[in-house]
Amino acid sequence: MRRTHKRRRQVIDPRIRARVIKKWGNKCWLRLPGCTGAGEEDDHIVPWSHRGVDSVANIRRACKHCNSARQDRVLSGYGATIHCVIGPPTADLIGYATDYMRYDSVMVAHSEFARVLSCDDDELAGTKAVRLAAALAWDAAYRQLARTQTPLDVWLIRTLPRSRSHPDMLAEWIAFDYDIHVVDPGAEQVFDTVDNAADEQIARQWYAMGVTQASVRARLAQRHAQLVQLGLRNGTTAHDDSLEW
Repeated sequence: MRRTHKRRRQVIDPRIRARVIKKWGNKCWLRLPGCTGAGEEDDHIVPWSHRGVDSVANIRRACKHCNSARQDRVLSGYGATIHCVIGPPTADLIGYATDYMRYDSVMVAHSEFARVLSCDDDELAGTKAVRLAAALAWDAAYRQLARTQTPLDVWLIRTLPRSRSHPDMLAEWIAFDYDIHVVDPGAEQVFDTVDNAADEQIARQWYAMGVTQASVRARLAQRHAQLVQLGLRNGTTAHDDSLEW
């Protein structure tokens, strides 16, 4: 019988930690919602679970909260390259994404999960049970794809960038440097075309968030600059300077 040996996590060599702090600083690199900013733990850029090595190139400091909240998700391009398309109800999010997707891209859309779960019955797709099941399926797919080491091209499609398990999903996406697209035809058109109370409520929630492409682009630019300083991106492009798996 062939024996397999489980890889055991080792304590980071204090000399490596000292070099990491000297080179990259001792503040949390992740900056997820709830971040304390303190460098309290050693965090592998390529996760330990994916055989990330204990090296100065692969370790940055993180606060305890972010290191736990990360759940082995990786920067876009360090596995899957992740694009997010968000917008209010009635905006053609899937149609927008389809214009840019590759032939081998993976699409994760709440509406498509609801369609399959309801067997194309529009009335059934709008029920609370099916919408909840679709949301759970979406979250599960997102969690898996966000930490895969496979170089997939992934398109996440959803209206509100938040969920019960990720209440500030937009900030998380920005922290991981995802490619984010806001598709918004305008409040007047949206409220003229919504045809049910549930979508009208979601539309009101969307516009209360005040999300625009300009505001997202500014936050992404700021995050990209931080990642450049941390040696995780180059100075010009977002996804072509990643570590090898």
